[in-house]
Amino acid sequence: MSGKIEILPESISRAIAAGEVIERPASIVKELVENAIDAGGSEIIVELKGGGFQLIRVQDNGEGIDREDVPLAIQRYATSKLKSVEDLYGIHTLGFRGEALPSIASVSQMTIKTRISDSISGTILICEGGEIKRIAEVGCPIGTEVEVKNIFYNIPVKRKFLKSIRTELHHSLNHFLRLSLSHPSISFRFIHDGRVLYEHLKAEDPWVRIEAILGRETCHHLTTFEFEDRDITVSGFASLPTFSKGTADGIYLYVNRRFVKDRVIYRAILEAYRHVIPTGKFPMVLLFINLPPSAVDVNIHPTKAEVKFLDQEKVFHAVMGTLRSIHESIPGATDPVIEDQKKDGLYSKKPTRSPWQKKSYPLLSLGAQENNGNRTPMVKEGLNPEWKGAENIPVRILGQVQGTYILCEGEEGVVFIDQHAAHERILFEKYKNQFETGTLLSERFLIPVPIELSIAESFILESYLEEFHAMGIEIDPVGDKTYAIRSIPSMIHQRDLKEVLKGILDELSFLKRERRGTEPIQTMLVTLSCHSAIRGNFILRKEEMEELVNNLTPFNLTATCPHGRPIFFIIHGGELAKQFKRNRR
Repeated sequence: MSGKIEILPESISRAIAAGEVIERPASIVKELVENAIDAGGSEIIVELKGGGFQLIRVQDNGEGIDREDVPLAIQRYATSKLKSVEDLYGIHTLGFRGEALPSIASVSQMTIKTRISDSISGTILICEGGEIKRIAEVGCPIGTEVEVKNIFYNIPVKRKFLKSIRTELHHSLNHFLRLSLSHPSISFRFIHDGRVLYEHLKAEDPWVRIEAILGRETCHHLTTFEFEDRDITVSGFASLPTFSKGTADGIYLYVNRRFVKDRVIYRAILEAYRHVIPTGKFPMVLLFINLPPSAVDVNIHPTKAEVKFLDQEKVFHAVMGTLRSIHESIPGATDPVIEDQKKDGLYSKKPTRSPWQKKSYPLLSLGAQENNGNRTPMVKEGLNPEWKGAENIPVRILGQVQGTYILCEGEEGVVFIDQHAAHERILFEKYKNQFETGTLLSERFLIPVPIELSIAESFILESYLEEFHAMGIEIDPVGDKTYAIRSIPSMIHQRDLKEVLKGILDELSFLKRERRGTEPIQTMLVTLSCHSAIRGNFILRKEEMEELVNNLTPFNLTATCPHGRPIFFIIHGGELAKQFKRNRR
């Protein structure tokens, strides 16, 4: 039977092509701002209404489009940036595929106003669903203004997959801020529902733009770096080992000024920081890689979000080596953790020490650990019953291993307890019970504590203000990205206040980005428990270990901390006998 295969109608093929480029309002913001940058605009204004559902308008003062070229601009594969096949391997611009404007036009009602410098008047083009309705002469300033209304009005099935106004606005802001970071010489303004949310004036010094977006406090933890080797340059800003985040949101990767997501570069960054920041934490890195256009393929993804390097290994080692050099050149570090890591060879290329060499802490610490002054035990929760292990077997505390694990002995073998995970679980259950019963105490400051947040952190905070207040954290805006903390839960020490608050915002950002089903309140309780719990590499006195172990009564050996990590690890006596070849034949 013939006739099964048919050529798709133009309307369907346009919709398919548009779907590859335009996923949500943020996609339109990204494409139009990139076009404005390529046009040489020194001032770019982005305006949204209803999170981009109702209106997206991007205006620039660039070179504009000649009247004869305006109708061609919305035709597929029409571009001024490619003339031959060879040009595909020498891309110098952000846009080049000739898909952005036709894709946007096919799923919206679009109006273009543009004027070149040699003309006294401009051109207006009105398009609906990819069809040109009108082209005429119009008065307008030099440059281009693209107005997009009612995105996906003609593809309702696509529109229903979009999220809330706030979520879509957040995605648009992400693209806006990424492009703003990489082009400090351009002025950017972002307007939503008639309100100017962000305005970044052009600056010669990139630190000015970074501080405006990431915040002054974050900038204090950043240092610059630069590496050049023939045809590759690696430069940017990176955090010192004393600063880390709970998520990877602070890693910005740019290749030839194009924001990208690349596993090779990402892995190189994490490898550079692997031994100098805690496991599960991430650095803050703004990384700019400049390569000859022929050494990188930017044409492997419809949205140009991914690239492919001609020599991936060279890029990997350039990034990793450059970032590692930051740690190796820290002069006179006084942080005890950094000092220990220097002694362990983590800041040098020397081999690591022998596992038999004496550490800076005792392998097992019990009675030998003297009381430093009148130090108050850190663990004081609930009653003090005798803790029993599996099958109610009494357990005897032997001591501490590496200042992190409590070693206990029972009739069935030995039990290792992760002191941080255990204390975190105890605190989480305590705080959760206090929250549910309304007994979670808070303290109000006589003088509010100011805190400066980045733009992304401000957005997350304002999204969860109700939850913060429910937790006893009263915080109000008092200026541009500046907030006043008026009250906090009593378990937070004022010394750690800003660190704890930023940790909560990191976790909530991850929760929002991944669209996890976890309740925000639970996320906040987990973060508070984590920051309040004793840490690893912390020597405990005998009484403190006993206090901690005794408070594990409600939990069995399968329990985990609120993050899902195990609290206990048991080695049965039979396994020990097997290791030492003491099994009976």
